[in-house]
Amino acid sequence: MQELFTTFSNDQVYFDQESIIIHFNGHRNVVSTCNHNGGYREDLEYIYNNSCGKRIEAGDIVMMKGDNMQEHYQALTAELGLPLNTTTGMCTAALMENMSVVSKSKESITVTAMVTAGIDINGGRAGDPAQFNEFTNEPLDIRPGTINIFLLIDAKLDAGTLTRSLITATEAKSAALEELMANSLYSEGLATGSGTDNIIAVGNLESSIQLYNAGKHCILGELIGWTVKKAVQEALEKQSGMNTSRQASILWQNKRYGITEKIIYQCYQQLADCPKTSLEALSPQIKEITSHNGLTGQIAAITHLIDQNRWGLVTDNTLKEVALKYLNIARVDYDLPKINDINKNDSLYPFLLISFV
Repeated sequence: MQELFTTFSNDQVYFDQESIIIHFNGHRNVVSTCNHNGGYREDLEYIYNNSCGKRIEAGDIVMMKGDNMQEHYQALTAELGLPLNTTTGMCTAALMENMSVVSKSKESITVTAMVTAGIDINGGRAGDPAQFNEFTNEPLDIRPGTINIFLLIDAKLDAGTLTRSLITATEAKSAALEELMANSLYSEGLATGSGTDNIIAVGNLESSIQLYNAGKHCILGELIGWTVKKAVQEALEKQSGMNTSRQASILWQNKRYGITEKIIYQCYQQLADCPKTSLEALSPQIKEITSHNGLTGQIAAITHLIDQNRWGLVTDNTLKEVALKYLNIARVDYDLPKINDINKNDSLYPFLLISFV
């Protein structure tokens, strides 16, 4: 094992076999979403986050190590040489070298979030249609992309407070994705996570500081929210280049509505006088236009109106009236004639494309 650093609770962090492993140097309580030795525990010695990402990059087929997830993690724990009864862990396709580690202290409390993250391929929104049916034994199609969180709290927490930390951490994760306009791959909504996210939260039962609240109104909640949100965003940038610069783009923000280079090119072919130019030739121009910050802002206003219409907050007539105003502002900037109306039976989305083609 390669020792990386020691946490504020004096626990050792190692790297071994594409895994980040934490060995507790004292009595800790743990609550996790893990299949093997998951839930609330006070008897664990090790936790880990394992990556299969390099095997996927090499073209290997990554198979389950057992008939179910519990057997899979039992086998993986044994492969890592860790004690089966006192270890819990999680897996991801994200690379361990792309893990983000963020710590913050206040009033003698220190919280550390250690996060690996990928969302471009497996982003989803709570309530999206299920992608497999566990009752029919259909195989789970595990797409590469998961947000895994180690949440290390250097304070003594009772079982309920430690469990409450999961809510605050999950809200912080979703806030991190919202601020990047991360898309769901399974609906027209923004992503709130991936379909395979996990978290392991750890409290220090030997700490002299006893806390009873992990919600947003208390200092512990503030530290959890700040560290998790920052670590998630840093990990996304390290793993896939997702950052504010990349996401300030009509394409990246609106794939959920089917706005892609290919669709824009098809629209161009329908409208242009000489539509023989190839997609490859037009791609740089499309990227330049769709990354224009002013236009991105105008289109963002329209797509958020579409969101609110879908949620029942904005009526069809209001959506049509306000969207036309924004569309025509954008069209004037590009010397395009104004649109006076949208047919009630037409989807609004093609007009989003027309506005900047």
